[in-house]
Amino acid sequence: LSWAQKPADDEHLYGHAKAEYFSAGVEGGLIFFASAGIAVTAIDRFLHPSELSDVGIGVLVSAAASVINLVVGLTLVRQGRLHHSLTLEADGRHLLTDVWTSVWVIAGVVLVSITGWNRLDPVIALAVAANITFTGISLIRRSVGGLMDRALGEREHAGIDAVLESFRRRGIEFHALRTRQAGRRAFISVHVLVPGGSTVQRGHDLAEDVEDALREVIPRLTILTHLEPIEDPRSFEDTTLDRLPPGPDTAPG
Repeated sequence: LSWAQKPADDEHLYGHAKAEYFSAGVEGGLIFFASAGIAVTAIDRFLHPSELSDVGIGVLVSAAASVINLVVGLTLVRQGRLHHSLTLEADGRHLLTDVWTSVWVIAGVVLVSITGWNRLDPVIALAVAANITFTGISLIRRSVGGLMDRALGEREHAGIDAVLESFRRRGIEFHALRTRQAGRRAFISVHVLVPGGSTVQRGHDLAEDVEDALREVIPRLTILTHLEPIEDPRSFEDTTLDRLPPGPDTAPG
């Protein structure tokens, strides 16, 4: 988190926000390996069942730890979503996996005490391992998606579309819209097509209006607009990530 909050420098002109994805990926990996450890132990206990010992004190300690982890975990997840911090959310989910583990362990101990079937405990442990595995893989996928510059989510894109549509009603067009999320910061680049007869000042004012409107719907936004005349065929040659060579097929229509 400290590294991700560092300001931009000469070597990292877009900031250090992506450091959060490395952290979340590592934490997701730790959760995954923890689930593997639970599964291995559970299989061994299933094949070689044994009597449970010190059940009372074990249940009390697990219950107390679960309450603490539940409060802290939910707080971290909530703050992570509020501040768009995948690291905080990963920390919270890591603690919540401990909560679920403890809940099922307590349930297994109680059921074993009631039924006397010792193999029930490792069976429940395997179910817990499967649940934790899903959480770990989910965090790893999100961290990889962030490192691969995944686009903003559907809710953010709906807000972007609403803003751009409001300007289209004023005769302004857009293309080459690209978005990505880097930790808490969102990035947008878009080409703004205006009538070629507009003055430089008029075009600049329109671009500034577009940027201000987008910042209102997406917090922590860094936006880059590129102004182009709508009548010029060359304005439509760079709508893709790699600029297309000039030719008759790149003209509008």
